[in-house]
Amino acid sequence: MKKNISFVASALLAAFPLAVAAQGLNNILRLAETAVEIVDIGILIVFTIAVLVFGWGIVKYLTAAGDATKLAAARGFLWWGILGVFVLAAMYGLVLFVADALGIDDVGGGAIQPPEVRR
Repeated sequence: MKKNISFVASALLAAFPLAVAAQGLNNILRLAETAVEIVDIGILIVFTIAVLVFGWGIVKYLTAAGDATKLAAARGFLWWGILGVFVLAAMYGLVLFVADALGIDDVGGGAIQPPEVRR
């Protein structure tokens, strides 16, 4: 009995990949597209935050009025904002590269379409 159960289990485990391989790659590509879209939106949000940090650094720098400690703090905001913009631009390029390698066409392109208002 124990041999029969192990034989059936082995046969099912051997046959299962064949059934999965017959499905195609649609689910995997859809999962990859969704992951790329999520990362794309996250990069856009963090990119916006980095630009706002840089803008806040400019405001702090202009309102420092020659105070050395305020100028140093403002320079810190400026450098972190610039660093964030460059790092996120590199990440966005990496996302586009991976999407191109996976054959995903509709990432990062086109204008944002406004939603339709139904009356």
